[in-house]
Amino acid sequence: MGWVSPTGNYDPNSKWNCETNAYDESLSTWAEADPVPIGQWSPFIELTHASMWCDKVRLYALCETDTCSAWDIDAYYDGIWNHVYSGAITDRTWVEKSLASSKYITKFRFRGYNNNSSSSIYLRLYEVDFNLADWILPTVTTQSVIDILSTTATGRGNITVLGSGYITKRGICWNTTGSPTVTDSKAEETGSFGIGAFTRPITGLSPGVQYFVKAYAYNEAGYAYGSEVNFTTDKVAPTVTTQDPTDVLTTSVRGNGTITATGGEDCAERGFQYGLTQYPTWTKKVDVGGYVAGAFYLTINGLQPNTEYWYRAFAKNTVDPYYGYGAWVKFQTAAAGTTPTGTKISICSDYSGYTYILNESLTDDGNTYKSHFTISTDLADKQGLHSKKRLEDLYSYFEKKDGTCKIYIKRDSETTWQYCGEISMTGEDDIVVPHLPSENQDSSGDVDWLAKHFLIRFEFENDFSFIGLITEAVPIGVR
Repeated sequence: MGWVSPTGNYDPNSKWNCETNAYDESLSTWAEADPVPIGQWSPFIELTHASMWCDKVRLYALCETDTCSAWDIDAYYDGIWNHVYSGAITDRTWVEKSLASSKYITKFRFRGYNNNSSSSIYLRLYEVDFNLADWILPTVTTQSVIDILSTTATGRGNITVLGSGYITKRGICWNTTGSPTVTDSKAEETGSFGIGAFTRPITGLSPGVQYFVKAYAYNEAGYAYGSEVNFTTDKVAPTVTTQDPTDVLTTSVRGNGTITATGGEDCAERGFQYGLTQYPTWTKKVDVGGYVAGAFYLTINGLQPNTEYWYRAFAKNTVDPYYGYGAWVKFQTAAAGTTPTGTKISICSDYSGYTYILNESLTDDGNTYKSHFTISTDLADKQGLHSKKRLEDLYSYFEKKDGTCKIYIKRDSETTWQYCGEISMTGEDDIVVPHLPSENQDSSGDVDWLAKHFLIRFEFENDFSFIGLITEAVPIGVR
């Protein structure tokens, strides 16, 4: 690339004078060594430069048969001095001497030989230049890809020629379109690398996709690439997720699923499996084919009202084990009629003033006494929507009084009253509404308040004025 002058010097034996003249770009001045004894070499003078890629050196020096008959030249690289040339040169003419190969050079050193048979002599070194060599790219080859799976593989390369200087990067690059470079996906390592084979992991791939690969290496001349090879990742079963169903009716729901990955090819089927347990008793699917990743839905019909089901989404391609499944999701169909499953309804209530009057009771002498009345929810002769109800809450409406009320329940044909709990009729408002939730109704243990019909008994030992009752229940089953 061109000749450059040294930028510094070192005279380890302090035997040279005017050292900078050896690189002042003038042939009229020179660096001179102290008198050299007969038949001896002079001490070395070292001329330095920042590390540079160099392939040869040139010098302009005194070299006469009866004075200095030979010059000795060494170059410093790879951490040691390396011999370049020793012998005669043309007197006061530019003489070039090449290195065996281009190297990173930081300095050359020079000395001359006194061939005079009668006296000591002065050596003259007029000028020295280093040649900045052309940068040469490394040479790299790409081998076939191995260890191919659905999302990973192993790329292989081989550095056969170093080129200029040291190789500081090597790796494998790839893409899906061809002619990959380091601007695409790559697996790279840094350091100082020589000639030889290497491997790098290729990761983050997609199943069933063709990829194009090149090995590469980098030195100060730039990036060099091997030839292009290609491979195709293995295909796998699809990946699927299940979402909660929507449009939940008495005998149908809308199933919702998503194909998150096809596994390397379009799916031939997609649909849902469902059953009363987490077992695929029934299947609803479509098999037109050509299904890509994305959300899908199907209506599942023929279900029973007010019934718990499990379902999961699935998709299929041609790769063993073919099917990909989402997680099981539980849902419950709506109960028959217009009231959806889980909605609290009023079994019986009466907001009329007649209820207030009919259920007022007063003490006649100021003493307490035990009294009670019973409310029935018996709908045996009515066409109710549901065959059974599960009591959830009792809201009792009273005129504000002092004292408490105990509540008992009979379910269907029970002969014994079940104690539910006790509520207070005191409060700040004229009408109090005590709340007796189902979890507080049983004093002797858990009782499931599930029945077709109920008798609810209110028992007092004090003055009371009962207005009405609202019972909230969950409908279970179909009449």
